[in-house]
Amino acid sequence: MSSARPAINPPSVVHFHRWQSLSVCVLTLLSICGGLAGAEKRAYFGCYERDRFARLALTTELLDECVDSCANSFHRYAELSGSRCSCTNTIQTRIVEDRECDLKCGKQPDANCGGVNAQAVYETGIDVAGPVRNIRIEGEQKEDTIAIRWDLPADDGVMVEEFEIVAEATRTYASFRIYPVRWSVHNTSTGFELSNLQPGTDYNITVVSASARGAGGRASIAGSTEIGHPDPEPEEPIILRRFESTIQIQIPRAVNDNGPVNYYRVVVHYVNSELIQQIDESQLGTFQQSKENKVPYYIAAELEMKDDESLQFTVGDGREYRSYFNPPITARTHVHISIGVVSILNHVVKVRYATTTHEQHQYPDHHHVNLKTVEIERNETLIAILTTACILFGVVLTGAIILYVYLHFKTPAANTRPFGDHHELTLQGPILEVENNGYMPDIYEQRGFEAELRDIIEGLEPAKNHARKYLSLDINRVLGSGKYGDVLLGALQLSQEQDGDMPAQVHVITDDMESVDQIAFLNEFRRLTALEGHANVILFYGVCVTPDWCYLLFEQMQTTLKQTLLNARVPASTNSVKFSTISEEIVVNILCLVCDGMQFLADNNVVSKKLCARTVYVNTKFEVKVSAFGPPLNAEDTGSPIAIGRWHAPEVIKFQNHSTKSDVWSFGLLIWECCCLGATPYGTTTTDNLFAAIRAGHKPERPSFMYEDLYQLCLNCWDLDASDRPSFDDLRRYLRQTLPMLRYLLSFERKQNVQLPPYLPHLEAASE
Repeated sequence: MSSARPAINPPSVVHFHRWQSLSVCVLTLLSICGGLAGAEKRAYFGCYERDRFARLALTTELLDECVDSCANSFHRYAELSGSRCSCTNTIQTRIVEDRECDLKCGKQPDANCGGVNAQAVYETGIDVAGPVRNIRIEGEQKEDTIAIRWDLPADDGVMVEEFEIVAEATRTYASFRIYPVRWSVHNTSTGFELSNLQPGTDYNITVVSASARGAGGRASIAGSTEIGHPDPEPEEPIILRRFESTIQIQIPRAVNDNGPVNYYRVVVHYVNSELIQQIDESQLGTFQQSKENKVPYYIAAELEMKDDESLQFTVGDGREYRSYFNPPITARTHVHISIGVVSILNHVVKVRYATTTHEQHQYPDHHHVNLKTVEIERNETLIAILTTACILFGVVLTGAIILYVYLHFKTPAANTRPFGDHHELTLQGPILEVENNGYMPDIYEQRGFEAELRDIIEGLEPAKNHARKYLSLDINRVLGSGKYGDVLLGALQLSQEQDGDMPAQVHVITDDMESVDQIAFLNEFRRLTALEGHANVILFYGVCVTPDWCYLLFEQMQTTLKQTLLNARVPASTNSVKFSTISEEIVVNILCLVCDGMQFLADNNVVSKKLCARTVYVNTKFEVKVSAFGPPLNAEDTGSPIAIGRWHAPEVIKFQNHSTKSDVWSFGLLIWECCCLGATPYGTTTTDNLFAAIRAGHKPERPSFMYEDLYQLCLNCWDLDASDRPSFDDLRRYLRQTLPMLRYLLSFERKQNVQLPPYLPHLEAASE
């Protein structure tokens, strides 16, 4: 209870109206500014003329009931005129003499309930702000955010200093405790997006109005987040035994912190013993669809698991499980079995598959059995038949030998033929060598590289097939070179009506790729043709095919982000306030646009594998686009090929394991590279020693003009555990939220001892 407000005595009756008018003004001012002193609940404030326009709160003959009702609605005053109870924050009528309030409350005789033409005013004790009004959820459900809006409290109440927002989980699928999350927003805000929430979770969201004297009214609403992709990744199945056309597996129970586990998908993947072709989830479907899409993997079954800790299943039993056909396994083939967890809630479906490797068959301590050492189960009946057949064959062979010996000695010599009648035994016809090594070539080698490439090109829309006469090449301008061929500078006339040509990057596809590179090229090219246009991804113009060559045509931007950053450096000898000609806001906005492009690629299962400032392109309007295909182009300043390995994640350097999370590692280096205006990451480490340095914890150092919050974002991207790195969606949301607070992220002001990290072209160049 706050301290009591000093009593205000009603004015005496005077004969001079000017003194009475002065008293009315003073008391009215006190009623408006009553928050300057503490208010005591049920304290009599005075007798005022009856406000006939006041809104009726309730009808009561109890003073306490009227005051409590007004306090619950966060009004500062309760007005009683007989049995009429009204609530207000500002008294609208003038004060009158106390004798006008001569009515006693019917059920509370010791209390004054106003008069016929007057109202008794009491304080409710409320000295804090009232609640927001009309709180509501805005927009569609998302995985980790909920957007809310509200209307501001009544403007005649206690002033709100800020709004406190609290989100408490009421139901979740997470296996860990979710603590309440709190935010504070400005007192003029009418909406907020709650971020970093747990997917698949119901929340009770409360908005509290905070004023000078503490927390005031609160309004609550229930909201929920959309389920996310199952996390953690499901375990590989335990392979129990392999037969000729079936495989027995055991599926462990999965844990999903981001939603329910509704079904388990069994995926069959035919793999080459030397190369694992990664599963493209956009191409993954039924057995029939796998044949139509010409991919060596399919979903064999979708299963439910009751209350057991695991489920045993036979892959290849020829049955159908929830519309998925489970065909027999092809004999003497190398097969991987993967498990996918299917999470469904409110018509939203999210799936995550277990990663499989050749180790699935090599390490018993991983609960897997080596398929090469699995013996086919013996059929007792078949063994008995084979044993009997062997015995009979032995008896017949022994009898034949005895008969031969008997006839040899008993046959007369005259029946033997002379030497001259003997002829050499010859085989008439060719002798064919048939190789049978038990290896079934993958689907690309069965049809051939050219046939697969032709199928993809024929599937393109006509507007992306360009005649050779509309393409001009500058064969002396080699922009870059990679394992798929060279990149030349060219120009494309998109239509006969257009005047002038559009600059283009022309990727000349080589005809002497290794088979492994052919498979990789077809996979990347197929994903590329499935992409729709995006404002932050280099545009794919199409193809130009001649009897001798195949050209892939891409948009040619003005320059690379690397060269833009290097050109923005202001020499130390120049008298300038800043050491950069581009602003901090432009740099952070470029990073946001790169995130947009990379998130688009991630949503379409495309991995860049080469993200750095040299593979991001900009123009003079600072329009930003990332490259989705092909090698990094040669350095603009030196013309030398680029060694992209300096921007690779450790799992890529060691195992060539590219993923969206490895692109996130590269993006962390891109943040550092942009903030340092094109400096070379790991400037004191050679490429050969890079992996060892990363494993030892070496990271690019934080320059003094790059503040802790932004550098921490880089450190999150450089987590050695790829699963703990943020997503591009998380990164772009954080960067956009911090755009209004750039002074806490980055500063290009030329202060004392500020020194840019160096650009070292010899470390970025590819070794010859």
